[in-house]
Amino acid sequence: MDKFDALKNVVRDRGKMAVLFSGGLDSTLLARLVHDVLGRNVRALTFFSPIIHREEAAEARMLAELIGIPCDVVSIDEMEADPAFSRNQPDRCYTCRKIRNRVAWSWARGHGITLIADGMNVSDLGDYRPGIRASQEDGIWQPFVEFGVTKDEIREYSRQMGLPTWEKSNTVCLCSRIPFGMEITRERLRRVEEAESFLKRLGFAVCRVRYFPLETAVVEIEELDRALAHKDLIVATLRELGFLFVTLDLEGFSSGKLNRPVRQDGRKSS
Repeated sequence: MDKFDALKNVVRDRGKMAVLFSGGLDSTLLARLVHDVLGRNVRALTFFSPIIHREEAAEARMLAELIGIPCDVVSIDEMEADPAFSRNQPDRCYTCRKIRNRVAWSWARGHGITLIADGMNVSDLGDYRPGIRASQEDGIWQPFVEFGVTKDEIREYSRQMGLPTWEKSNTVCLCSRIPFGMEITRERLRRVEEAESFLKRLGFAVCRVRYFPLETAVVEIEELDRALAHKDLIVATLRELGFLFVTLDLEGFSSGKLNRPVRQDGRKSS
């Protein structure tokens, strides 16, 4: 019996449950697996928030419909919920998950649901993820972690199942574009969102626009030569959005890049 079969066998005994659903690679596969087993006894919960790309929220609803799982969308504003969130300290993700978990459990109780799961997997454990502790404290089930499922295994199984998300890059909130210690504001999030949407319209499917001090946009794109070919348009558009400086990261795209200072500090203190 493989990991996914073992996971589905356990799900059969869990009864009515909910999946925290972003429409990303991990949560889409989990929602599909759970729905295949429980049918009407599972619901998806998607958050609509200023820190999430509006395009991603719309895509999550579309994917839920494709899977056939009922999907509830709950609006949430982390900046209003806790002032500590906007201060953007290294434990920001812990604060965020505590806020979201409270909302999720309140929603679940209203639907007679006693179990909430998310798509965290063992590959995620290698990065700086303070939100994991919040989920453990709040009783969020992480079946991919429990059964030792990696990101690569999720991607391959998604491909075998014909899920359109199998090639999708990590779905991460807009706050991940702002270095720790730099305040999170609605204006900064809006600029990042609009800048990345523009780059995607140019054909850069995988991109990040990091927001650094002095209103500096640091653009991460794999296709550096093609980005340079569009240099004038990219600079002009991002300047119109309010950035004062526009730079291209020669390293290209790398998920979780702004966690490097925290990981480095951890190594120094160990």
